[in-house]
Amino acid sequence: MGPRVVVIVVFDDVTMLDVAGAAEVFVEANRFGADYRVRFASVDGRDVATSIGARLGVTDRIAAIDSADTVMVAGSDLLPRRAIDPQLVDAVRSVASRTRRLASICTGSFILAQAGMLSGRRATTHWHDAPLLARAFPDVTVEPDAIFIRDGDVFTSAGVSAGIDLALALVEMDYGSELVREVARWLVVYLKRAGGQSQFSVLVEAHPFTSRGVV
Repeated sequence: MGPRVVVIVVFDDVTMLDVAGAAEVFVEANRFGADYRVRFASVDGRDVATSIGARLGVTDRIAAIDSADTVMVAGSDLLPRRAIDPQLVDAVRSVASRTRRLASICTGSFILAQAGMLSGRRATTHWHDAPLLARAFPDVTVEPDAIFIRDGDVFTSAGVSAGIDLALALVEMDYGSELVREVARWLVVYLKRAGGQSQFSVLVEAHPFTSRGVV
C-alpha cells in the first residue's frame, strides 16, 4: 500500500490553525510509523493568504487531484458571512467522489453543506455559527455541542482546534490507538477531550483566568 494522501482544501482568508493543526497531526504521525502525504489544494493552484496574513504554499489545483485518501476542507471566519465562491463549491463537490473520506474543519462545513455533501446527514461546526448552519441548511441535522461528528464517510468538526481532535481520530482509524497516543503525547494535546464545545464558553465566562484550563 502506498502513502495515504491527505488533501487540505484552502482559499484566501482560510483560518491558519485549521490548516496547520490538522496537517501537523498527520506529519507527526509519520514520525511513529504512519505514511501520510499532506497536500494543500486551492481552486486555481495558487498560494493563498491566510487569516493571519501569512501566505500559504499550495501544491495542487483541487481539480487536479486524481484520488486522495482524505480530503479536509478548512474554514474561515468569513464563510458564514458572505457568499461562497461557486468555483470552490463545485471543486469540493467534484473531488468528493475521488476520496475515501471527506471532512471539514470549523466553518468548512458551510462549503460541504453548500456542495450538498451534508444533505440528510448529522454535522457540526463552530458553536457560534451552528444556528446559522441549521437555518441555512434545514436538511442538515446540526449538533452544536459536538467536537466532531462522523456520518458515514463524511466528518465535520467544531471550531479551529477541533480539527486537531478530528485528525487524531482519523489517524487512530488508520493506524490504531498505540500510534495515535504517541502522536498526542508528542503534540501535548488531549487524545480524546471530555465534554463538548459548551465546556469552553462556560469556563471562560465563569473563570476567565483561573488554572482550570491548565493540566
